Amino acid sequence: MTSRRSKYTIAISKYDLPNRKKSTLSKFFRIPRTLIDEVYSKGIGAFKTAGARPGVKSPEQWATARTYRFIINVIKAREGKTVPTGRGSDYTLVEQAVKFSDYTP
Repeated sequence: MTSRRSKYTIAISKYDLPNRKKSTLSKFFRIPRTLIDEVYSKGIGAFKTAGARPGVKSPEQWATARTYRFIINVIKAREGKTVPTGRGSDYTLVEQAVKFSDYTP
């Protein structure tokens, strides 16, 4: 059985990134590394406490997909599009990241 890739993982793969390390994501998308680390940590915690879909095998997979969703939401917010504000959306962190749109690490 192969695991299904999240739509956020697919969306991030469309960008021409040299690698998908947190430092590269931070520089490429102009998002402070601390925010990316915080979202990743929240993803690890969410996997451990709330569980995940059956196809997700590790907390790191869940946290990585959550981080990618966060980045996509930051991009949408910077473009003036609506961003989900519900549970697990990290909306307050998205707002902080949008403030750093001219951020250069």
